[in-house]
Amino acid sequence: MISMRLRSITSVKNLKGKRVLVRIDANVPIENGSVVDGLHGRIAQASKGIVWLSKKGARVIVVSHLGRPKGRRKASESLKPVAVRLEQLLKRKIFFGKTDGLKDGQIALLENIRFDSREEKNDKKFAQELASLADIYVNDAFGVSHRSHVSVEAITVFLPSYAGPLLVEEVKQLSRLVMKPKKPMIVVLGGAKLETKVGVLACLAPKADRLLIGGAIATTFLVAQGKKVGKSFYEPEHVKTAKKILKKFGKKILLPVDVRVVKDIKRDRSPRNLDIKDVGAHDIIVDIGQRSMRQYVRELEGAKTVVWNGPFGVCEVSQFCESTQWLARVIANLKASVKVVGGGDTVPIIESLGIADRFTHVSTGGGAMLDFLAGKKLPGIEPLVIR
Repeated sequence: MISMRLRSITSVKNLKGKRVLVRIDANVPIENGSVVDGLHGRIAQASKGIVWLSKKGARVIVVSHLGRPKGRRKASESLKPVAVRLEQLLKRKIFFGKTDGLKDGQIALLENIRFDSREEKNDKKFAQELASLADIYVNDAFGVSHRSHVSVEAITVFLPSYAGPLLVEEVKQLSRLVMKPKKPMIVVLGGAKLETKVGVLACLAPKADRLLIGGAIATTFLVAQGKKVGKSFYEPEHVKTAKKILKKFGKKILLPVDVRVVKDIKRDRSPRNLDIKDVGAHDIIVDIGQRSMRQYVRELEGAKTVVWNGPFGVCEVSQFCESTQWLARVIANLKASVKVVGGGDTVPIIESLGIADRFTHVSTGGGAMLDFLAGKKLPGIEPLVIR
């Protein structure tokens, strides 16, 4: 990957009176009618660019998606709670679903863009319709920039298009990891799907000094080593891939030597710690073990760069999230000069622990972060690159 420069909206000198369509990523959980989004969450981070545009006198039209309504209007996936959250953050009125009559500095939020099925089809006619609302387009949604959708890619054909401040910062921070990471570099990967991590492993493994693996992807690697994992979740279709990765980078990869298991993942809240060789036919791995975690902590000591994506346990259940919380605190307290964390399952954990401020960069992207680090061209970013 070569160094990447983006056309930034901050380079535009006169925005007063301009209708600016801003794509953000407000795809966050909704609980009891309210969004779950902390001060380092997607909406909070995107709000900074919206405020900047408003202060410049732009007439700001915000667009986002929520969930996967597949072209159907669903009350449970309306962006109304997002409008409320933006009003809280910006301390000003958000005009929901209305763009007519916007005055300089005012802000509108469109309804869920995925209520129209043409969005995910990257439909050119829909892109023209959306573009007719504005004079300028801004992508400030790194988290969806790996999607070939109307509000991410197709619209850039019909409007002068720029990167928002959040997108610029994401590209800047993540490019450093790929280009010239400070050594020693430790890559920490968890989560459930090895398929999404293969590209990152291929790109970062040659640069990394150590790869610490946890979560369900570790279970797939353990199976590749011939270990018994009982009834634990793993990806049989990717065992062969895991074997290839182990053959190529095995000396750098650290896998759990012990795990925490239960017999019934829905009812059992008291996991037992077992050596890998002692996992029984009816056991379900829900977290890495204490001995493994101590090994991982020792590896992290002295690191200059740490990249973390994905939890180490089944964090939907608090009792199965202990190693992930431990890991979060350890990385947060490291003196490493670069500490980057990303992923929709990971960021809420560090926010809940109150330690997000101790990370160099909290990425708003999950899949987009992985694709970027894997060296893939992101359709939402490519049109904004200065050639």
